[in-house]
Amino acid sequence: MRGPDGLDQKQDREARGPRRGLARPLLAAGLLVLLASAMVLPWGGPPPATAGNGRGGVGAELTLASAQQPAGSGPHQAPGTAQGHRGRHMPPPTLGSETYQYSFPKEQRRATTDVFDPETAPPPKERKVHEYTLVIEEGVMHEVAPGIKFPSWTFNGKVPGPVLRAREGELLRVTLVNAGAVPHSIHFHGVHPAEMDGVFGLVPPGGSFTYEFEAKPYGVFPYHCHANPTSKHIQNGLYGMLIVEPQEGRPPMRELAMMMSAFDLDRDGEADFYAWNGKAFQYADHPIDLKLGEPVRMYVMNIFEEMMAPHIHGNMFGLIRTGTARQPQEITDVVSLGIAERAILEFKYDLPGAYMFQCHFTEHMELGLMGWFRVGRVKPMKAGKKPAGDEHALHAAPPRTSKPAPKAGGAGE
Repeated sequence: MRGPDGLDQKQDREARGPRRGLARPLLAAGLLVLLASAMVLPWGGPPPATAGNGRGGVGAELTLASAQQPAGSGPHQAPGTAQGHRGRHMPPPTLGSETYQYSFPKEQRRATTDVFDPETAPPPKERKVHEYTLVIEEGVMHEVAPGIKFPSWTFNGKVPGPVLRAREGELLRVTLVNAGAVPHSIHFHGVHPAEMDGVFGLVPPGGSFTYEFEAKPYGVFPYHCHANPTSKHIQNGLYGMLIVEPQEGRPPMRELAMMMSAFDLDRDGEADFYAWNGKAFQYADHPIDLKLGEPVRMYVMNIFEEMMAPHIHGNMFGLIRTGTARQPQEITDVVSLGIAERAILEFKYDLPGAYMFQCHFTEHMELGLMGWFRVGRVKPMKAGKKPAGDEHALHAAPPRTSKPAPKAGGAGE
Protein backbone atom coordinates (compact mmCIF):
# COMPACT_ATOMS: atom_id res chain seq x y z
CA MET A 1 0.00 0.00 0.00
CA ARG A 2 1.40 3.41 -1.00
CA GLY A 3 1.12 6.53 1.06
CA PRO A 4 0.42 10.08 -0.23
CA ASP A 5 4.15 10.64 -0.81
CA GLY A 6 4.43 7.70 -3.21
CA LEU A 7 6.40 5.44 -0.88
CA ASP A 8 5.13 1.95 -0.30
CA GLN A 9 4.44 0.95 3.29
CA LYS A 10 7.79 -0.76 3.90
CA GLN A 11 9.83 2.12 2.43
CA ASP A 12 7.71 4.61 4.32
CA ARG A 13 8.30 2.96 7.69
CA GLU A 14 12.02 2.56 7.05
CA ALA A 15 12.26 6.26 6.22
CA ARG A 16 10.49 7.27 9.42
CA GLY A 17 11.97 4.71 11.77
CA PRO A 18 10.22 1.96 13.75
CA ARG A 19 6.72 2.33 15.19
CA ARG A 20 6.58 2.96 18.89
CA GLY A 21 3.27 1.28 19.69
CA LEU A 22 0.13 2.80 21.12
CA ALA A 23 1.09 3.18 24.77
CA ARG A 24 3.26 6.29 24.56
CA PRO A 25 1.82 9.19 26.56
CA LEU A 26 4.04 11.82 24.89
CA LEU A 27 2.97 10.70 21.45
CA ALA A 28 -0.62 10.61 22.65
CA ALA A 29 -0.38 14.22 23.74
CA GLY A 30 1.25 15.05 20.43
CA LEU A 31 -1.67 13.55 18.54
CA LEU A 32 -4.13 15.72 20.40
CA VAL A 33 -2.12 18.81 19.43
CA LEU A 34 -1.89 17.57 15.85
CA LEU A 35 -5.60 16.90 15.58
CA ALA A 36 -6.56 20.18 17.22
CA SER A 37 -4.34 22.43 15.13
CA ALA A 38 -2.93 20.90 11.99
CA MET A 39 -4.65 17.82 10.65
CA VAL A 40 -6.70 18.08 7.46
CA LEU A 41 -8.90 15.03 6.87
CA PRO A 42 -9.85 14.06 3.32
CA TRP A 43 -13.30 15.63 3.53
CA GLY A 44 -11.63 19.09 3.82
CA GLY A 45 -13.05 21.98 5.83
CA PRO A 46 -11.82 23.29 9.19
CA PRO A 47 -9.60 21.27 11.55
CA PRO A 48 -11.54 18.68 13.57
CA ALA A 49 -12.56 19.33 17.15
CA THR A 50 -11.18 17.18 19.94
CA ALA A 51 -12.67 16.23 23.26
CA GLY A 52 -11.47 14.26 26.25
CA ASN A 53 -9.08 14.40 29.13
CA GLY A 54 -5.93 14.41 26.98
CA ARG A 55 -4.36 11.45 28.76
CA GLY A 56 -3.04 8.36 27.07
CA GLY A 57 -4.66 5.03 27.77
CA VAL A 58 -8.09 3.54 27.27
CA GLY A 59 -10.75 5.93 28.46
CA ALA A 60 -9.32 9.08 26.89
CA GLU A 61 -12.07 10.10 24.49
CA LEU A 62 -11.14 11.61 21.15
CA THR A 63 -13.79 12.77 18.71
CA LEU A 64 -12.98 13.67 15.12
CA ALA A 65 -15.75 16.10 14.23
CA SER A 66 -17.38 16.04 10.82
CA ALA A 67 -16.76 19.03 8.56
CA GLN A 68 -19.05 20.74 6.09
CA GLN A 69 -17.43 19.27 2.98
CA PRO A 70 -17.96 15.49 2.61
CA ALA A 71 -15.13 13.05 1.99
CA GLY A 72 -14.21 12.48 -1.60
CA SER A 73 -15.78 15.74 -2.81
CA GLY A 74 -12.45 17.56 -3.15
CA PRO A 75 -8.76 16.81 -3.72
CA HIS A 76 -6.98 14.74 -1.10
CA GLN A 77 -4.68 16.61 1.26
CA ALA A 78 -2.19 14.79 3.44
CA PRO A 79 -2.24 15.72 7.12
CA GLY A 80 0.49 17.89 8.52
CA THR A 81 -0.30 21.39 7.25
CA ALA A 82 -3.02 23.01 5.20
CA GLN A 83 -0.64 22.88 2.24
CA GLY A 84 -0.56 19.07 2.39
CA HIS A 85 2.93 18.71 3.91
CA ARG A 86 3.16 15.27 5.45
CA GLY A 87 3.57 15.20 9.21
CA ARG A 88 4.95 12.33 11.28
CA HIS A 89 2.46 9.54 11.94
CA MET A 90 1.17 9.88 15.51
CA PRO A 91 -0.34 6.82 17.21
CA PRO A 92 -3.79 7.36 18.77
CA PRO A 93 -4.03 7.89 22.55
CA THR A 94 -5.21 4.46 23.66
CA LEU A 95 -3.50 1.38 25.01
CA GLY A 96 -3.59 -1.59 22.67
CA SER A 97 -2.64 -5.17 23.38
CA GLU A 98 -0.89 -4.14 26.61
CA THR A 99 -4.40 -3.75 28.01
CA TYR A 100 -6.16 -6.57 26.22
CA GLN A 101 -3.86 -9.33 25.08
CA TYR A 102 -2.71 -11.22 28.13
CA SER A 103 -5.49 -10.75 30.66
CA PHE A 104 -9.16 -10.02 30.67
CA PRO A 105 -9.73 -6.23 31.09
CA LYS A 106 -10.80 -5.29 34.59
CA GLU A 107 -13.75 -3.41 33.22
CA GLN A 108 -15.74 -3.58 30.02
CA ARG A 109 -15.12 -0.41 28.06
CA ARG A 110 -18.12 -0.76 25.79
CA ALA A 111 -21.76 -1.42 26.50
CA THR A 112 -23.00 -4.74 25.14
CA THR A 113 -25.36 -2.80 22.87
CA ASP A 114 -22.34 -1.17 21.19
CA VAL A 115 -20.81 -4.51 20.13
CA PHE A 116 -21.37 -5.71 16.57
CA ASP A 117 -23.24 -9.03 16.89
CA PRO A 118 -21.26 -11.49 14.73
CA GLU A 119 -23.96 -14.17 14.67
CA THR A 120 -25.76 -14.79 11.40
CA ALA A 121 -28.26 -17.41 10.27
CA PRO A 122 -29.23 -18.96 6.90
CA PRO A 123 -32.24 -17.46 5.11
CA PRO A 124 -35.63 -19.17 5.49
CA LYS A 125 -35.91 -22.15 3.14
CA GLU A 126 -39.39 -21.18 2.00
CA ARG A 127 -38.35 -17.72 0.81
CA LYS A 128 -37.13 -17.43 -2.79
CA VAL A 129 -36.89 -13.63 -3.03
CA HIS A 130 -34.72 -11.75 -0.54
CA GLU A 131 -35.40 -8.03 -0.24
CA TYR A 132 -33.18 -5.59 1.63
CA THR A 133 -33.11 -1.82 2.01
CA LEU A 134 -29.71 -0.21 2.64
CA VAL A 135 -29.66 3.47 3.63
CA ILE A 136 -26.37 5.35 3.25
CA GLU A 137 -25.74 8.11 5.79
CA GLU A 138 -22.65 10.28 6.16
CA GLY A 139 -21.14 11.72 9.33
CA VAL A 140 -22.39 8.97 11.64
CA MET A 141 -20.14 9.00 14.71
CA HIS A 142 -18.54 5.58 15.01
CA GLU A 143 -16.41 4.38 17.94
CA VAL A 144 -13.54 2.66 16.15
CA ALA A 145 -11.73 1.93 19.45
CA PRO A 146 -12.56 2.61 23.11
CA GLY A 147 -12.84 6.38 23.43
CA ILE A 148 -11.92 7.05 19.77
CA LYS A 149 -14.71 8.21 17.47
CA PHE A 150 -14.80 9.47 13.91
CA PRO A 151 -17.55 10.50 11.44
CA SER A 152 -18.12 7.39 9.35
CA TRP A 153 -20.25 6.63 6.32
CA THR A 154 -22.63 3.75 6.98
CA PHE A 155 -25.10 1.28 5.55
CA ASN A 156 -28.09 1.33 7.95
CA GLY A 157 -26.10 3.20 10.59
CA LYS A 158 -23.44 0.51 11.14
CA VAL A 159 -19.86 -0.32 10.14
CA PRO A 160 -19.78 -2.83 8.54
CA GLY A 161 -23.20 -2.97 6.90
CA PRO A 162 -25.67 -5.79 7.57
CA VAL A 163 -24.95 -9.33 6.42
CA LEU A 164 -27.04 -10.18 3.35
CA ARG A 165 -27.97 -13.82 2.69
CA ALA A 166 -29.60 -15.92 -0.03
CA ARG A 167 -29.31 -19.36 -1.62
CA GLU A 168 -27.84 -19.99 -5.03
CA GLY A 169 -30.42 -19.35 -7.75
CA GLU A 170 -32.70 -17.24 -5.55
CA LEU A 171 -33.47 -13.59 -6.28
CA LEU A 172 -31.73 -10.76 -4.45
CA ARG A 173 -33.49 -7.39 -4.47
CA VAL A 174 -31.48 -4.68 -2.70
CA THR A 175 -32.71 -1.07 -2.63
CA LEU A 176 -30.09 1.60 -1.99
CA VAL A 177 -31.35 4.89 -0.49
CA ASN A 178 -28.78 7.68 -0.61
CA ALA A 179 -29.35 9.96 2.39
CA GLY A 180 -25.87 11.46 2.01
CA ALA A 181 -24.50 14.56 0.29
CA VAL A 182 -22.48 12.91 -2.52
CA PRO A 183 -23.30 10.16 -5.07
CA HIS A 184 -22.98 6.53 -3.95
CA SER A 185 -23.57 3.02 -5.27
CA ILE A 186 -23.33 -0.65 -4.27
CA HIS A 187 -20.97 -3.00 -6.08
CA PHE A 188 -21.57 -6.70 -5.38
CA HIS A 189 -18.86 -9.26 -6.06
CA GLY A 190 -20.16 -12.32 -7.88
CA VAL A 191 -22.06 -12.91 -11.14
CA HIS A 192 -24.74 -10.41 -12.25
CA PRO A 193 -25.76 -8.24 -15.24
CA ALA A 194 -23.63 -5.18 -16.09
CA GLU A 195 -26.44 -2.76 -15.19
CA MET A 196 -26.44 -4.19 -11.65
CA ASP A 197 -22.69 -3.75 -11.14
CA GLY A 198 -22.85 -0.42 -9.30
CA VAL A 199 -20.00 1.30 -11.16
CA PHE A 200 -21.53 3.58 -13.83
CA GLY A 201 -24.99 4.11 -12.38
CA LEU A 202 -24.32 6.25 -9.30
CA VAL A 203 -27.24 7.14 -7.05
CA PRO A 204 -27.45 10.92 -6.47
CA PRO A 205 -28.09 12.47 -3.04
CA GLY A 206 -31.75 11.95 -2.15
CA GLY A 207 -32.13 9.24 -4.79
CA SER A 208 -32.62 5.48 -4.69
CA PHE A 209 -31.99 2.48 -6.91
CA THR A 210 -32.93 -1.20 -6.68
CA TYR A 211 -30.34 -3.83 -7.57
CA GLU A 212 -31.99 -7.10 -8.63
CA PHE A 213 -30.17 -10.23 -9.72
CA GLU A 214 -29.94 -13.99 -9.27
CA ALA A 215 -27.62 -14.95 -6.41
CA LYS A 216 -24.78 -17.00 -7.89
CA PRO A 217 -22.48 -18.78 -7.49
CA TYR A 218 -22.61 -19.89 -3.88
CA GLY A 219 -19.83 -18.48 -1.73
CA VAL A 220 -18.88 -15.45 0.37
CA PHE A 221 -18.72 -12.03 -1.29
CA PRO A 222 -18.05 -8.43 -0.34
CA TYR A 223 -20.34 -5.57 -1.24
CA HIS A 224 -19.19 -1.95 -1.08
CA CYS A 225 -19.67 1.51 -2.52
CA HIS A 226 -17.90 2.00 -5.86
CA ALA A 227 -18.21 5.79 -6.24
CA ASN A 228 -14.94 7.62 -6.86
CA PRO A 229 -12.62 7.78 -4.96
CA THR A 230 -13.62 4.23 -4.08
CA SER A 231 -10.82 3.76 -1.55
CA LYS A 232 -12.15 6.63 0.56
CA HIS A 233 -15.76 5.47 0.37
CA ILE A 234 -14.73 2.01 1.57
CA GLN A 235 -12.34 3.31 4.25
CA ASN A 236 -15.12 5.56 5.56
CA GLY A 237 -17.21 2.45 6.27
CA LEU A 238 -19.31 1.57 3.21
CA TYR A 239 -18.80 -2.19 3.02
CA GLY A 240 -20.48 -5.42 4.10
CA MET A 241 -20.74 -9.17 3.50
CA LEU A 242 -23.00 -11.20 1.19
CA ILE A 243 -23.32 -14.95 1.87
CA VAL A 244 -24.78 -17.16 -0.87
CA GLU A 245 -25.44 -20.73 0.27
CA PRO A 246 -25.57 -23.87 -1.87
CA GLN A 247 -29.15 -24.70 -2.85
CA GLU A 248 -29.14 -27.70 -0.52
CA GLY A 249 -27.59 -25.64 2.30
CA ARG A 250 -24.63 -26.52 4.52
CA PRO A 251 -24.53 -28.76 7.61
CA PRO A 252 -26.01 -26.90 10.62
CA MET A 253 -23.42 -25.02 12.71
CA ARG A 254 -23.26 -21.88 14.76
CA GLU A 255 -22.32 -19.17 12.24
CA LEU A 256 -20.26 -16.02 12.74
CA ALA A 257 -19.63 -13.25 10.17
CA MET A 258 -16.26 -11.55 10.77
CA MET A 259 -14.92 -8.72 8.59
CA MET A 260 -11.30 -7.57 8.95
CA SER A 261 -10.63 -3.88 8.31
CA ALA A 262 -8.49 -0.94 9.39
CA PHE A 263 -8.83 2.77 10.07
CA ASP A 264 -6.37 5.49 9.04
CA LEU A 265 -7.71 8.33 11.18
CA ASP A 266 -5.13 10.96 10.27
CA ARG A 267 -5.06 9.90 6.59
CA ASP A 268 -1.28 9.61 6.40
CA GLY A 269 -1.33 6.27 4.58
CA GLU A 270 -0.69 4.20 7.73
CA ALA A 271 -3.48 2.50 9.68
CA ASP A 272 -4.07 3.57 13.29
CA PHE A 273 -6.39 0.70 14.25
CA TYR A 274 -7.28 -2.72 12.85
CA ALA A 275 -10.63 -4.26 13.70
CA TRP A 276 -12.94 -7.23 13.63
CA ASN A 277 -16.36 -5.99 12.44
CA GLY A 278 -15.50 -2.31 12.54
CA LYS A 279 -14.36 -1.87 16.14
CA ALA A 280 -10.89 -2.53 17.52
CA PHE A 281 -10.73 -4.81 20.59
CA GLN A 282 -14.53 -5.20 20.85
CA TYR A 283 -14.30 -9.00 21.21
CA ALA A 284 -11.59 -8.56 23.83
CA ASP A 285 -13.97 -6.47 25.92
CA HIS A 286 -16.84 -8.84 25.08
CA PRO A 287 -15.52 -12.37 24.35
CA ILE A 288 -17.55 -14.63 22.08
CA ASP A 289 -18.95 -17.48 24.16
CA LEU A 290 -18.80 -20.97 22.64
CA LYS A 291 -20.10 -24.25 24.01
CA LEU A 292 -17.81 -27.25 24.38
CA GLY A 293 -17.93 -29.32 21.20
CA GLU A 294 -20.10 -26.74 19.41
CA PRO A 295 -19.44 -26.75 15.63
CA VAL A 296 -18.65 -23.22 14.41
CA ARG A 297 -18.62 -21.86 10.88
CA MET A 298 -16.83 -18.51 10.70
CA TYR A 299 -17.13 -16.44 7.53
CA VAL A 300 -14.00 -14.24 7.35
CA MET A 301 -13.26 -11.42 4.90
CA ASN A 302 -10.46 -8.85 4.49
CA ILE A 303 -11.75 -5.49 3.21
CA PHE A 304 -8.57 -3.43 3.79
CA GLU A 305 -5.71 -2.85 1.34
CA GLU A 306 -3.17 -4.90 3.31
CA MET A 307 -2.65 -8.62 3.70
CA MET A 308 -4.47 -10.10 6.71
CA ALA A 309 -3.98 -13.52 8.34
CA PRO A 310 -6.83 -14.80 10.56
CA HIS A 311 -5.55 -17.26 13.18
CA ILE A 312 -7.27 -19.15 16.00
CA HIS A 313 -5.40 -20.34 19.10
CA GLY A 314 -5.37 -23.84 20.52
CA ASN A 315 -7.12 -25.39 17.55
CA MET A 316 -7.21 -26.05 13.80
CA PHE A 317 -9.93 -25.25 11.29
CA GLY A 318 -11.19 -26.64 8.02
CA LEU A 319 -10.56 -24.04 5.32
CA ILE A 320 -12.96 -23.36 2.43
CA ARG A 321 -11.45 -20.61 0.29
CA THR A 322 -13.97 -18.05 -1.02
CA GLY A 323 -16.73 -20.33 0.30
CA THR A 324 -17.09 -21.90 -3.16
CA ALA A 325 -16.81 -25.54 -2.06
CA ARG A 326 -18.94 -27.77 0.14
CA GLN A 327 -16.08 -29.38 2.05
CA PRO A 328 -12.82 -27.97 3.48
CA GLN A 329 -9.85 -28.07 1.14
CA GLU A 330 -7.26 -28.19 3.91
CA ILE A 331 -6.80 -28.17 7.69
CA THR A 332 -4.75 -25.32 9.17
CA ASP A 333 -4.79 -22.69 11.92
CA VAL A 334 -3.89 -19.59 9.86
CA VAL A 335 -4.61 -18.35 6.33
CA SER A 336 -3.45 -15.24 4.46
CA LEU A 337 -6.11 -13.08 2.80
CA GLY A 338 -5.42 -10.21 0.40
CA ILE A 339 -7.79 -7.31 -0.18
CA ALA A 340 -11.38 -8.56 -0.73
CA GLU A 341 -10.35 -12.21 -0.25
CA ARG A 342 -12.52 -14.32 2.01
CA ALA A 343 -12.85 -17.80 3.43
CA ILE A 344 -14.94 -20.09 5.62
CA LEU A 345 -13.29 -21.48 8.75
CA GLU A 346 -14.97 -24.52 10.37
CA PHE A 347 -13.92 -25.72 13.84
CA LYS A 348 -15.00 -26.75 17.33
CA TYR A 349 -13.33 -26.62 20.73
CA ASP A 350 -13.28 -29.76 22.88
CA LEU A 351 -11.32 -28.24 25.78
CA PRO A 352 -12.62 -25.39 27.98
CA GLY A 353 -10.78 -22.12 28.40
CA ALA A 354 -10.07 -18.76 26.85
CA TYR A 355 -8.66 -18.85 23.32
CA MET A 356 -7.48 -15.84 21.37
CA PHE A 357 -8.42 -15.28 17.75
CA GLN A 358 -6.37 -12.68 15.92
CA CYS A 359 -4.65 -11.50 12.79
CA HIS A 360 -1.22 -13.13 12.73
CA PHE A 361 0.40 -9.98 11.42
CA THR A 362 1.32 -9.02 14.96
CA GLU A 363 1.09 -5.26 14.46
CA HIS A 364 -2.52 -5.75 13.37
CA MET A 365 -3.19 -7.76 16.52
CA GLU A 366 -1.56 -5.12 18.72
CA LEU A 367 -3.68 -2.39 17.14
CA GLY A 368 -7.03 -4.07 17.63
CA LEU A 369 -7.47 -7.15 15.43
CA MET A 370 -7.81 -9.67 18.25
CA GLY A 371 -10.45 -11.07 20.58
CA TRP A 372 -11.33 -14.07 22.74
CA PHE A 373 -13.38 -17.21 22.37
CA ARG A 374 -14.56 -18.16 25.85
CA VAL A 375 -15.26 -21.90 25.73
CA GLY A 376 -17.39 -23.54 28.38
CA ARG A 377 -17.42 -22.39 32.00
CA VAL A 378 -14.16 -20.67 32.90
CA LYS A 379 -13.19 -20.17 36.54
CA PRO A 380 -12.99 -16.52 37.60
CA MET A 381 -9.58 -14.92 38.04
CA LYS A 382 -8.96 -12.87 41.20
CA ALA A 383 -7.32 -9.50 40.73
CA GLY A 384 -3.54 -9.62 41.18
CA LYS A 385 -3.32 -13.42 41.10
CA LYS A 386 -2.48 -15.70 38.23
CA PRO A 387 -5.00 -18.50 37.74
CA ALA A 388 -3.66 -21.99 38.20
CA GLY A 389 -2.76 -23.68 34.96
CA ASP A 390 -4.07 -21.03 32.57
CA GLU A 391 -2.59 -17.56 32.44
CA HIS A 392 -5.18 -16.55 29.85
CA ALA A 393 -8.25 -17.51 31.90
CA LEU A 394 -11.15 -15.08 31.78
CA HIS A 395 -13.98 -14.36 34.15
CA ALA A 396 -16.67 -16.98 34.44
CA ALA A 397 -18.81 -17.03 31.34
CA PRO A 398 -22.33 -15.71 31.94
CA PRO A 399 -25.33 -17.65 30.62
CA ARG A 400 -25.40 -17.33 26.87
CA THR A 401 -27.84 -14.63 25.81
CA SER A 402 -26.81 -14.16 22.19
CA LYS A 403 -29.60 -13.22 19.82
CA PRO A 404 -29.75 -13.70 16.05
CA ALA A 405 -28.14 -10.93 14.03
CA PRO A 406 -30.52 -7.96 13.50
CA LYS A 407 -32.37 -8.09 10.23
CA ALA A 408 -31.48 -5.65 7.52
CA GLY A 409 -34.13 -3.17 6.58
CA GLY A 410 -36.93 -4.01 4.20
CA ALA A 411 -39.24 -6.95 3.83
CA GLY A 412 -36.47 -9.52 3.41
CA GLU A 413 -34.39 -11.12 6.12
